[in-house]
Amino acid sequence: MSTWKSAKSVVSLLVAIGAATLLPSPARASQEFPEAIQEAAGMPCAPSCKLCHGKPVGDLASFTAKALSVALISQGFAPAAHDTNFVKQAFAKYKADPNNAEQVQALVEGTDPETGEALCGPTYGCGAHVAKQAPPADLAAPLWVVGAMVVGGLLRRRKPGAS
Repeated sequence: MSTWKSAKSVVSLLVAIGAATLLPSPARASQEFPEAIQEAAGMPCAPSCKLCHGKPVGDLASFTAKALSVALISQGFAPAAHDTNFVKQAFAKYKADPNNAEQVQALVEGTDPETGEALCGPTYGCGAHVAKQAPPADLAAPLWVVGAMVVGGLLRRRKPGAS
């Protein structure tokens, strides 16, 4: 009897640990950040994530991929979700530095300061974002269902010889 309870406890612990590691972490970026950079820089459009992340769908690990994001970090940019004041204040410091005049001018013209790539393209619909690739599949929900079914099955399983 105690072996069965120990096994259930171990399985429950493993499922809980697995579920905790599969939960998505909260994003620190928000869709307001590109608009905040647009406003602070006087850009003709809101830039894509590529401006600071170097790829269409940015993440925390890629935030330091571009010179602009590294410069914003050095100005004290520590984003909190949906708080655009950090972006505006850090960009104001960045813009005030005469060494960044060329980069700021490129942003005002709507081009990436590093690559010269146009940041303003066609817009589709009201606030639509066009991605070059589909976002990765989120497997958290199906894994939760499978985990719940396994745990439920183990908990309902009868001990051999019991009626």
